[in-house]
Amino acid sequence: MLRIPARPAFLRGKLRGSSRAHTGRGGGDDMNAGILTETMQSARMSLAFARNYLTYSLWMWRERPENLASCVEAGDTSIYYHCYGRGEPVLILHGGFAYSGTWAGQIPELACMYRVIAPDSRGHGRSTLGTKPLTYRQMAGDMAALITKLRLGAVHLVGWSDGGCTSLALALEHPELVRSMVLLGTPFNTDNYTAGAIREMEDILHPWSPSMLGLRFMRRLMTPEARKGREFLEKMTRMWRELPDFTAQDLGRIQAPTLVIGCDRDEFLSLWPDPLRVFKETAAAIPDARLEVIAGGTHIVSMERPREVNALILDFLQSL
Repeated sequence: MLRIPARPAFLRGKLRGSSRAHTGRGGGDDMNAGILTETMQSARMSLAFARNYLTYSLWMWRERPENLASCVEAGDTSIYYHCYGRGEPVLILHGGFAYSGTWAGQIPELACMYRVIAPDSRGHGRSTLGTKPLTYRQMAGDMAALITKLRLGAVHLVGWSDGGCTSLALALEHPELVRSMVLLGTPFNTDNYTAGAIREMEDILHPWSPSMLGLRFMRRLMTPEARKGREFLEKMTRMWRELPDFTAQDLGRIQAPTLVIGCDRDEFLSLWPDPLRVFKETAAAIPDARLEVIAGGTHIVSMERPREVNALILDFLQSL
């Protein structure tokens, strides 16, 4: 379990992962550097998203694929989703503080061969937050309701980051609904996070922290509706303090064929001294899982290098 103190990291004398205390002017320099880093990362993500969304929009205009947009009721929440194409169902689950549109780089290619279902997870995009606590098992329950109400049968899952954690929960809680699984940038335990990821989690509720400033910039460009309120941020932070909490033994119970896509420059999961350790451990724990590495890839590899990611996903799906 992560221990996240109330005081933000950018105001404390010493940051996690830092070898020296910061006092006086140095603290201000660190904060300025943090703001610059977060803004650059957010800008990089937004530019990658914009490029992919342009490609997606041109594809929608040129091909005019079947595109069903609707929502289903899942207990205390309404889950909004898009469906594209025809064929075996592929359910693609986005990461935290994102929405289904972040798959713009994948949808055109996948929808040529499969029926692609792209939901907004609970509290994200157009889906409502609901009253229950945010957990990966709860969101897996939401996806189980979606699969059941759309009569999809067993689906191929593609999950990125938080969406990968939801995929793990769905494969464990509802194995009959999962035909296969692709995991990108996915932790299975809080021990998997880098010091930088923990620092962002510490800072997220503080309005002038580098993490929050970067998040504001990103979400204004990426979300399809007004930003969620503080309740959403509090629920997300509470979830990240304690989850994911899967063990290697849990992963050993997964029955679905699984592809793990690892990146050696993942800002959240590339731990020193082996930046691929988390991905190796995940693939080793899941029976017969396959590991593919994208050298130089970051946490947003699906947006920055969509062709490579799509090729790996399609090769895996077609091998089943």
